[in-house]
Amino acid sequence: MNTQNQKLTALVQVELKKLFRDPMTLGIQILMPVGLTLVYYLALSEVSNDYYGYAVKNHFEYLLPGVMGYAVIYMAMMVALSLVDYRQSGLLSRVEVTPVSSSTYLTSQIIANMIIATAQGFIVLLVARILGYEPQGGVIGLLLVGVFLAILGITAVGMGLLTAVVAKDTSAAGGLAAIYIVPMMMFGANLAVFNETTRRVASFMPNYYVTDSLSIILHTGEISSPIILKNFLILAAITIVIVVVGIQLFSKTAFRTD
Repeated sequence: MNTQNQKLTALVQVELKKLFRDPMTLGIQILMPVGLTLVYYLALSEVSNDYYGYAVKNHFEYLLPGVMGYAVIYMAMMVALSLVDYRQSGLLSRVEVTPVSSSTYLTSQIIANMIIATAQGFIVLLVARILGYEPQGGVIGLLLVGVFLAILGITAVGMGLLTAVVAKDTSAAGGLAAIYIVPMMMFGANLAVFNETTRRVASFMPNYYVTDSLSIILHTGEISSPIILKNFLILAAITIVIVVVGIQLFSKTAFRTD
């Protein structure tokens, strides 16, 4: 392993260890997906409709893939808040004078938060399984689910970077993140009743492609469906654009303290 990779690995480990050093943050990261799942279950497990298109028992199961994706995309706000806080506290300025390059530091942020976001998505699925949901697709299906959650986690970090570019403080970062998180919850997580207009809106939400793919995998077990590959390619393209633009813009403003 070369020096650059060693630095990257060390930075990722530092970011992950912060969770265990801060019980409050760790509690939030765990309780958010658990609480979100329980709220949906209590509210919707007795509700059913005839338009699902999948063999699900109730509205909770129908919305479960969207809840998993929403748990991941919520990471965008957490990333934005932490990066703005790092900038205000001068941490990013100190990083600039170390042997660690800005690209290595931002890559470590992407990897660490991708791992956390993916874990949150699987926590939702685990809680749902305990509550009686039976996912389809087997081990390969779960691996595909992990891939989609991981890519969406990278997307969330990119959105967090873009938010941190604009926000001057953590209050502004939280408000700006809510502007895109709420529509993603409504349209990307299948909460909206879909017609031609709402589907067109949903097509601009990266988590919509995750919700759609996870619905096929977990509800039907059809892991070879061509729709999954199509959704993967679209999601990957969106992710690349958001992350590249986010890194470029954030690198230019990372050391702003005003």
